[in-house]
Amino acid sequence: MESAVVILFSLIATSLLLCIALAVAWRRFGQEAHAAFWSLAYGLSAANWTANLLKLCFLPAGSSLTLMSAVCSVGSFALIALGFRRRAGLPLRLDAMMVAATVTILLVGFALWGAASSGVQRSAVLLFCAAMMVVSAMSLRKTGHDGRRATGGAAFWMLALFAAYATGLGLLALFGGNAGYDLYRLLFLTGVPTGLFGVGLFAMFLLAADLAEGMRQVAASDPLTGILNRRGFEQAAEPLLARCTGERRPLAVVIADIDRFKTVNDRFGHAVGDLVLQRFAAHMSAMLRPGDLFGRLGGEEFVLLLPDTDGREAVAVMEAARGGLASAVHDLLSIGNVTASFGIASLWRGETLREMIQRADEALYRSKMDGRDRITLCPLAPAGKAVRYEQWTADEPRKAVG
Repeated sequence: MESAVVILFSLIATSLLLCIALAVAWRRFGQEAHAAFWSLAYGLSAANWTANLLKLCFLPAGSSLTLMSAVCSVGSFALIALGFRRRAGLPLRLDAMMVAATVTILLVGFALWGAASSGVQRSAVLLFCAAMMVVSAMSLRKTGHDGRRATGGAAFWMLALFAAYATGLGLLALFGGNAGYDLYRLLFLTGVPTGLFGVGLFAMFLLAADLAEGMRQVAASDPLTGILNRRGFEQAAEPLLARCTGERRPLAVVIADIDRFKTVNDRFGHAVGDLVLQRFAAHMSAMLRPGDLFGRLGGEEFVLLLPDTDGREAVAVMEAARGGLASAVHDLLSIGNVTASFGIASLWRGETLREMIQRADEALYRSKMDGRDRITLCPLAPAGKAVRYEQWTADEPRKAVG
């Protein structure tokens, strides 16, 4: 009995430590709801082991403590599953979980005060816990609304293994009878606490990984517009350029610049200027396809990388964006018409990202010098031949320059 008391005290202490650690993570790591779910789960786990300790020391035949232990165990595993679903951005399905939990508790009560054997009581709780581990594991295979919650690897397999273990243990409790009780007790005391605390440790690892990913995204994002900053754009563009070069796929880079933006800042203030930048970024983002990259180089200058797009196709996309810009800022009539200029370059074989951006920037310079509110394309040219730029405006659909 003394060894059992020591084990239960250890389980209570460990559960409380995980509860506190996850609560701190919730408070410090952006108050993510799934961290709060997991913290509550391990608080209930501590209550479960406390009920078992009280039953062992004071009320060996206490049905109320047994029921309390079952309720805490069911609640703990349900909260773990809810946390994983919340982390993945999936619907919580509280109604289904409440039904399953209620049925489990009713089976435990029927076993305690009815004609069923104690094996039904143990089996019901373990099979419910196994089902929650399956729900948790499958949540790690799903991609939620933010696109970054899906994961797998060791966490998935640990949850799947724990689910299989709990299922086997539940079946042993149901069909093993008195002869299998000693084996059941041994497996329960060695496997279930280990699995439960393993889930807690992996929950902490996932929270740390999410925090690191969030910091990486912040470092790569422009705080004003929410799109990639120069560093983030270059990091994402280099592998895309390498793929397009290796597979000989077309690729276009676009430099966009809001016309006379300094005048907007000087006349109407930086708050209005910031609003124009945000509207422009949102308008351009809405024009892009999955796989396109969009970033802010600095000030009022933006850059786009369009895979599987040649120069003429990029012109068509930017012409639609240029023509629709007025509607994106229609409520800012006091600042007058907002226009933008564009320079486009398509990929030459063996060219670097910096070289592509430089050619697109030269095309943008021509757009600025020739009157703004226009698109200039730097086309492919054979070696030794002079480059002939092509230009598009609203009034002059196409002309050759330079």
